[in-house]
Amino acid sequence: MADELINLVEFAKGMDNPLSSGMIEQFAASSDVLSTMPFKSAKQGLNRFDRETSEPNVAFRALNAEPEISHGSEESFQDSCFPISGLIEFDRIKLKRYGDRKRMVYMKGQMKKGSRVWTDTFINGDNASDPKEFTGMKQRCAATGAAAADVNGSNDDSRLIVNNVASGGGPLSLSMLDIAVDQVAEATHICVSRRLRTRFKAAARDPNLTNNRVTDDYDSQLGRRVLRFGDLPFLVGYEVSKDSSFLPFNEVAWGGGSAVTGSLYVVSFREDGVCGIQTSEPEFEPVDTDRGVFKRDLFEWDSGITQEDFYASDRLSSITDAAIVA
Repeated sequence: MADELINLVEFAKGMDNPLSSGMIEQFAASSDVLSTMPFKSAKQGLNRFDRETSEPNVAFRALNAEPEISHGSEESFQDSCFPISGLIEFDRIKLKRYGDRKRMVYMKGQMKKGSRVWTDTFINGDNASDPKEFTGMKQRCAATGAAAADVNGSNDDSRLIVNNVASGGGPLSLSMLDIAVDQVAEATHICVSRRLRTRFKAAARDPNLTNNRVTDDYDSQLGRRVLRFGDLPFLVGYEVSKDSSFLPFNEVAWGGGSAVTGSLYVVSFREDGVCGIQTSEPEFEPVDTDRGVFKRDLFEWDSGITQEDFYASDRLSSITDAAIVA
């Protein structure tokens, strides 16, 4: 039986406490990754699952012949939740001078910051180097080897595809993006930087770009324009802010050179694909512990991500900040 999934924005709107509802909605809505990804419960902070390593045999048989007896096999995995939290203090004198309106500015700022931290970890998290955080998509989307055949899209098990193998990488190739999308089972979204989104918008306006499936059309159901590659909408993490760092062009290309290239990620957000996990829903509440002259508010959430289907994501790397080509 499938797990019950929640959308964070819709969950927040249904909370009884107006303050908690507003703050959690601010947290979720500040990131298109958080507001789009489904979340499911992880008992005791763990999501345990199996992946097939071999399939049982099925074949045509002769009449009056027994079918071949076979057995499938699987390997067990687990993904964990990790607590993200923030404790904000507000001077009582400031509250008397400026009222709750000023305090609310700090609260919203904390929610936006937490949203960016979680979203950046979704890409760059590395539990091996920092055991306080979950493992993100960069570590999960690895190549099967170091040969060109491992990263050109011909190996279905390689979760890293290289856009351009030359030193310094190259402009995004739509034909390589086609391959990256094709290598993901039931793909739903493409994660890109805001700068690369600008390149896609330019591509959507270019009538001379062949192999062009980029559209920027009005969606009547959403009431706004939606940038897509084929059927897949783009996610940019969050909009411009003081510490914007979602998928920057600061990576060394597969072929070497300076750290001037970036990556995009094709993902399948679903219960058994790329999915968020949590021990319970995020919380925002006043803290009663005495801190003298300060009012205190706590935000915390025990959460992470899981990917049960090995083929639910991949990474296209070695992309330069240049006009998109066919």
